[in-house]
Amino acid sequence: MRRYSISTWLAVALFAIIAPFSLFLWFLAAQLQSSEAESVERRTLRSAQSIARAVEPVINSMMTTVNLLASTEELANGDLRTFHRRSQFALRETGQFVIVVDEAGNQILNTRVDYGAALGTIADTPGFNRAMENGRPVVSNFFMGKTSGKWVFNVLKPIEDSAISNARMLVTTMNADDLVGAVAELPLPDGWTAAIIDGDGNMMVPESPISIAMTSPDILPGEIRAEDISNLPFITRFEGPEEQILAYAPIRGTPWNAVIAGPFASAQAPILKTWRILIAGTLVLLGVCVIVIYAASKLIQTEVRGIARMAQGLGAGRIVPPIQTRIRELDLIARALSNASYDRSQKEEQLTMVMRELAHRTKNLISVVLAMVRQSSKKAKTPQELVATTADRIAGLGRSIDLLTASEWKAITMRDLVENHLSTFGTIGTTIVLDGPEFYLGSDAVQNLGMAIHELATNASKYGALSVDSGKVEIRWEEQQTETGERLELRWQETGGPPVTQPDQTSFGTQILDRHLSAALNGQTEINYHPAGLIWILNAPVATLNRAVLA
Repeated sequence: MRRYSISTWLAVALFAIIAPFSLFLWFLAAQLQSSEAESVERRTLRSAQSIARAVEPVINSMMTTVNLLASTEELANGDLRTFHRRSQFALRETGQFVIVVDEAGNQILNTRVDYGAALGTIADTPGFNRAMENGRPVVSNFFMGKTSGKWVFNVLKPIEDSAISNARMLVTTMNADDLVGAVAELPLPDGWTAAIIDGDGNMMVPESPISIAMTSPDILPGEIRAEDISNLPFITRFEGPEEQILAYAPIRGTPWNAVIAGPFASAQAPILKTWRILIAGTLVLLGVCVIVIYAASKLIQTEVRGIARMAQGLGAGRIVPPIQTRIRELDLIARALSNASYDRSQKEEQLTMVMRELAHRTKNLISVVLAMVRQSSKKAKTPQELVATTADRIAGLGRSIDLLTASEWKAITMRDLVENHLSTFGTIGTTIVLDGPEFYLGSDAVQNLGMAIHELATNASKYGALSVDSGKVEIRWEEQQTETGERLELRWQETGGPPVTQPDQTSFGTQILDRHLSAALNGQTEINYHPAGLIWILNAPVATLNRAVLA
């Protein structure tokens, strides 16, 4: 295989980047116009939809208001004075007002003015007639209110005939400029307009964040009328001296449409300018990269040769000192190689000690397994029972060995040990509750405590609290300061299981929980066969529990 220098590889890599990237820039420039056009259309349509979604809650609120007020007792009983006072108070901060109208369209009350004030006919005659004909709530178009002197809109609901009152129509009304927030806060390009156009062609556009203007729909192309908007696609582009784009979204429950329109070019201008700057800047940056990569390749070549000499010394088994380079990452490699050469010599010295310790640990494990087999054979009634019992206990011991192996035979927390052994017997946090501080166990304690916890869990799953759905096991541990030094108390308590009785014979599991663990950890154990649930307590010196096999 032919080999090349770093300079050659970097030059090839740079060419491999520049060539396709240059082609991509040309392709990107060609595709930018069409893709940005689609993006502008989507943004325009989303803007129209956002106006519609902002207005719909207002209409829904007015619908809710008119439906609630139509069912009030005061209106049904003809107590219009009380109805006026309560309605005016309830709607004082909503921007809504209530009007009650008779069958001829005459206003009986209007919460914009005091009760009993002289009122004329309702200004929204088309809405009044439409509601009377339909017999259900309708939303009006925009109109100039007689009482308010402002552009307003109504929600009108016919009410049932009553012998007590001549009220036939209940109306909630609201000023049109209360909708300005849905339109004015929308960011638009220069020359664009956002508006709400009603079914009569009235166009509401914002003059400021708090005021509106009602105009004819001059934002529409000349051949399009307001009543024709609903027949158009939701977004339309109109050709002409200046290409225009128009999007609308129907406002549910009303004869209105939210409309966004403006010149196409102004919407594209910021993006196109940004892309042109980006493309030009990228080309300049690539030119700079050529120069920088060439200089960097020469520097890297020199420094890498020094690192190679260190690696050769490491391979020969020498302790090599780190070299000083002008590249931070290569400095890290140099220090790592130097540290590795030192660590290698240390590891070789430790390997003999570890092998001796491994032989010792293996003998201990074999002794424990043999003891399990002997004790289990005394209690087993069949070979199958002996195999199952022995395999289960060896598997429990294996869990502790797995934990120690994962931590390189260093300290394991009490919580990790307990969760590792109990996760297959129940759900931690529900049927099994753990409570105690962070406490680290040495390798000896991990193996011995692991066997004890496994025996307790196995017994609980067969005969105790974990054998029924209502059972629960609590494992708690705490450190205690005594006259003889720091000690740890570990408590296993079962509740909610079958009644507990003391066994007639001492099993191998009981020997592990009592004599074996007491001797191994230099502590005291207590087993209480309480009828409500087994209780097992271990109290041992912290120093014994913390002691590790390997330093």
